Amino acid sequence: MNAHLPLYADVDVVVCGGGTAGAFAAIAAAEQGKTVLIVEQFGSLGGTATNGLVTPVMSTGMREDPPCSYIQPKVLEKLQFYAASDGDGKKFDPLVLKLVLEELCVEAGVKILYHTYIAGVVKEGDAIAAVRIVNKAGEQLVKGRVFIDATGDGDVSVMAGAAYTKGNPKTGLCQAMSLRYVLGGVDLPAAGAFLRQEQAKSGLGGVYYAENVPASFYAGGESASPWALSAFLDAGVAAGELEEGDRVYFQVFTIPGRADGLAFNCPEFFENVDGTNPDDLTLTQLKGKRAIFRQLTYFKAHFPGFQNAYVAEIAPMVGVRESREIQTEYVLTAKDLLAKQKFEDMICQSNYPVDVHGDEELIGFHAPADEAALPWYDIPYRSIVVKGVDNLLVAGRCLGAEFLVQSSLRVQQSARACGEAAGIAAAMAVEKGVLARAIGGADVREVMISRGARYQYEA
Repeated sequence: MNAHLPLYADVDVVVCGGGTAGAFAAIAAAEQGKTVLIVEQFGSLGGTATNGLVTPVMSTGMREDPPCSYIQPKVLEKLQFYAASDGDGKKFDPLVLKLVLEELCVEAGVKILYHTYIAGVVKEGDAIAAVRIVNKAGEQLVKGRVFIDATGDGDVSVMAGAAYTKGNPKTGLCQAMSLRYVLGGVDLPAAGAFLRQEQAKSGLGGVYYAENVPASFYAGGESASPWALSAFLDAGVAAGELEEGDRVYFQVFTIPGRADGLAFNCPEFFENVDGTNPDDLTLTQLKGKRAIFRQLTYFKAHFPGFQNAYVAEIAPMVGVRESREIQTEYVLTAKDLLAKQKFEDMICQSNYPVDVHGDEELIGFHAPADEAALPWYDIPYRSIVVKGVDNLLVAGRCLGAEFLVQSSLRVQQSARACGEAAGIAAAMAVEKGVLARAIGGADVREVMISRGARYQYEA
C-alpha cells in the first residue's frame, strides 16, 4: 500500500471535498460517533456556496419547501446569530457561511485538513484502503473504512475506477460555467429606483426592489427573452462598452448583512466549459475577471447607485454546474423526473425545475406530472452508492443521475441533504461492518428524521 508514504491519518470516514455536500457529510458522520477527516483543496468549507459565491439557496420547488436535512436548520440558526441570513436562510453571506460550517464541524469533532488535494487512491480488491493526499508537506496516505466523494467532479470515484457520463448527450458539452463576484459601495435605494424606472418604461419584469430593512434587490434575465434591463444592457453593447456575452445572462442578488453589497451570478460562459479541464478553468478565470471589471466600469458610468461601487470579492472557485455524473447502483433518469418517481430508499425530495443553462427550451422547465403523482421526485440512496467500489459513496452534483436530472438536483438543498445522508450511511456501514450498498436507504432516512429532517409526504 505505497508503504513508503507516511501515514497522515487513519479514521472511520474520509470525506474528500469540503463543499456543500462534503461539509454536511462530515458533520453527519461525526455526530454518529465516528472519527472523520475532511480533505479540502481551499482554505474554507462550503465549496460552490462560499468559494464559488453561489448565493442564494434555491427552493426545492415543493409546497412546504422541506430541507430534507436536520443540519440545515442548525446552519440557519448560526447564520441568523451573525445577522448573515434572511428569515428562511435562502439568502446568506457566503463569507459567514464559511465560519458557520467550520463551527459545526469543530463542534461535531470533525478533523479538517485544508490546502490539500486528493492525488490518487489505494485499492485492496474492490475497496479503497486509502487515498493519497498532496500538500505543502508532500505526499501522504489517509486510511479509512468508508470514503465519501464530495469533490463535485467525482474525482475519487474516477480514480477508483468508477464509470461516469459527462455533458449534454445532444452536444457533448457540459453546462455553462460562471465566475461570480460581489460589488460593494452600492447605493441600493438609488439602484432600486432605477430598476423600477426601467420596469415602468419597458413594461417588462425580471427586477424587484423592496425598501424594507434589510433591502431586497434582484435583477435577472437573458438576452433570449426581453426583460426590464434588456435596453440598458443592449445600449452598453451598442456603445462598445459591454460585450455580447455580458448581456446573455445577468443575475444579481442582495446579501444579508451587507447594506451596500450585491452578489452577481455572472459573467457566464458557454464555451470551454469542462470543469475537469484545468485549461478551461483557467480560461474562465482569465476571461471572467476582464468581464467583471468591464461590467463595473459600465455600471459606474450608467447605472444610478453604482458611482462609488467597487469589486469586493471575486470567486476563487469557478462556478461549475455540471461535469461528471458517476455510475451508481441506481442512476436517476429523465423518465424518473418526468414521472415524479418515488423510491422506497428515498433520502431527498425535490421539484426544482430542469435548469440547463444555454438551452432555451429547458432552462426553468417544470416537468409535467401524472395526475396521480405527488408533485416531486425522489432521490434514492442507491444513487449515492458508487457502483463497483465497496466502500465509496458520492454526494453533491456528481451523484448518479442523467444529464437532464442533474440539472435539477445540482442545487444546494439537494447537495446538503444527500451529503448528510452519505455521512449517516458511512457511519452505519462502519458501525455494522458492512458494505455501503448493504445499508438501507429507508434506515438512513429514519435517522435523518429522528434528528429533525423534514420531508413532504402529502400533496
